Amino acid sequence: MNDELKKQLEFEEGFRSKVYLCPAGKRTIGFGHNLDAQPWFRGSDIPDEISLEFARELLNYDLLRARRGLFREWALAMLLSQPRMDACINMVFQLGIAGFMEFRKLRKALAAGDWQKAHDEALNSAWAKQTPGRAKRVAWQLLHDQYYEIPS
Repeated sequence: MNDELKKQLEFEEGFRSKVYLCPAGKRTIGFGHNLDAQPWFRGSDIPDEISLEFARELLNYDLLRARRGLFREWALAMLLSQPRMDACINMVFQLGIAGFMEFRKLRKALAAGDWQKAHDEALNSAWAKQTPGRAKRVAWQLLHDQYYEIPS
């Protein structure tokens, strides 16, 4: 799994060792791991407090699931450059595959290689209103085909 994408998600999600409710009201832990959807890992329940090392294992697992879901539901993603593909995976990680698939115009623009339209469609969304910083960074990555810099 791409280290740049992992760094981005660690920044965007932030690490929390204890269970918290995300903005959607889901029980969450680590780097945005949804406990309501996936309360177990490697055959055991995930505890209410975890280490940074365990959170990174969960992140790797969640990234693989997001990537598989993207390729299963929108195989054209495999034809994108790595930074653009990872921007889509970043969106899937946050929104779920069903949420990402709602971006029909964005996906059409990506398939056509219309990077400006893809950028604009990412920003013309409820997602961009809810998480404007993240949406701007991901949209920039779609437009420029480079990983965005993590703000310091």
